[in-house]
Amino acid sequence: MDFKKLERADDEATGAVEVAVVLDAAEVHRQLAEFYGAAGAACKLPSDAQWDDVDAAAARTMPPEDYREVRRDFVVNRAAGEALAALGIEPALTPRVRATAYPDAGEDFAFELSAVEKPALSLSSANPVEIETEDVRVTGELVDARIAELMEARAEFLPADPHPVVLGDVVSVDVATFLEGRPVPRLTGKSMVLELADGSMPESFVERLVGMDVGQTRTFDYEVPRPRALGDGDVECYTATVTVLGQLRKEVPALTDAWVAESIEGASTAAEFRAAVARGLEAEATLLNRDAHARLANIELEKRLQGVIPDAFYQASRDGLRRSLERELAGKGQTIDDYYEQERMNEEELSVQLLIKSGENLRQGFALEALFDARGMELAEDDLRLACEEAFGAGSYDLETLERTGRRRVVEDAAKRIAALNWLADTAVVKG
Repeated sequence: MDFKKLERADDEATGAVEVAVVLDAAEVHRQLAEFYGAAGAACKLPSDAQWDDVDAAAARTMPPEDYREVRRDFVVNRAAGEALAALGIEPALTPRVRATAYPDAGEDFAFELSAVEKPALSLSSANPVEIETEDVRVTGELVDARIAELMEARAEFLPADPHPVVLGDVVSVDVATFLEGRPVPRLTGKSMVLELADGSMPESFVERLVGMDVGQTRTFDYEVPRPRALGDGDVECYTATVTVLGQLRKEVPALTDAWVAESIEGASTAAEFRAAVARGLEAEATLLNRDAHARLANIELEKRLQGVIPDAFYQASRDGLRRSLERELAGKGQTIDDYYEQERMNEEELSVQLLIKSGENLRQGFALEALFDARGMELAEDDLRLACEEAFGAGSYDLETLERTGRRRVVEDAAKRIAALNWLADTAVVKG
């Protein structure tokens, strides 16, 4: 691609590279010719269709202003990539483009780019780190507690003689709950089993049930402190209509060889069941300990990071966290305003939280990449496949697609971080 002007200026304050680009009239014509060839084909016009005919066909599918922007973006995107490559600039973030005009055949076309290159960072040391932590250890008491939980989960609820409800009872109820006139699905249901001593319902709710008879219906209000309550009076007021359907008695099975043989797959005696539970806890403890080692080791490694990270990276990281939060909320049918209400915070407080978290994530990620480079690590194809599928889902790994979509570098950086973190966790010196 021929440039009439291509100039680079480094902004030391922001770490960005500012690029001024001017295409001469002949180059603009060549780029527009390619655009009209592609647009004409999309509109099912002959390959030799006149540009005016392509414009007219496109105008029937989109507003004229949108079409002009599509045409401009086609030229700008192609020219931007060529301009950055010509200057040897490899942007680490999506470049920002400033174009105040539209390209027209027979005229020069100018625009500006702002790109941020990957910062030059290093570590003061690439040796293993020391961490202080108490590893989770599987004890007999822990095995007993897990077995008790498993047995409790297999308990049966059988009919019991009716009597006025008292604390400690187990009852079957129909419940309809409202908050400020809106139904609360998690506190509403038919034939719900409530244990009035296990903390599964607010104490203020349980108090209203005490004294009710089987078959009785009662509507009442009760209050629950808000999450992150600001004071004693900061509460949510619920309205519930409850019908007591019946009394129940809870029967937890006894742990016997006969029960195990009948109920537990892969075990025929209580001793075998206990051994299997212990093995499961050991596996869980191994994962928990490794995760703790990796997290603490990454924190220690970050302290060795040397160099300056441009502000644009912090902004991009914070924006990414916010988008992830909004997607998570949307999946629950909630908005960011719902989140503010639930967490008792405002926009400014959330921004501060995201800034802190995104800064930690950013620096720790760069520290891992610096460790990968400093130790001369290499990536295998399995590393790339794992990183790709973690980011984009199972079966997403395809090198040609990654190249075409510009995702290869993202996947490679993620794979480097995973490999470095594994080495860091494996070699950490644990004290405590």
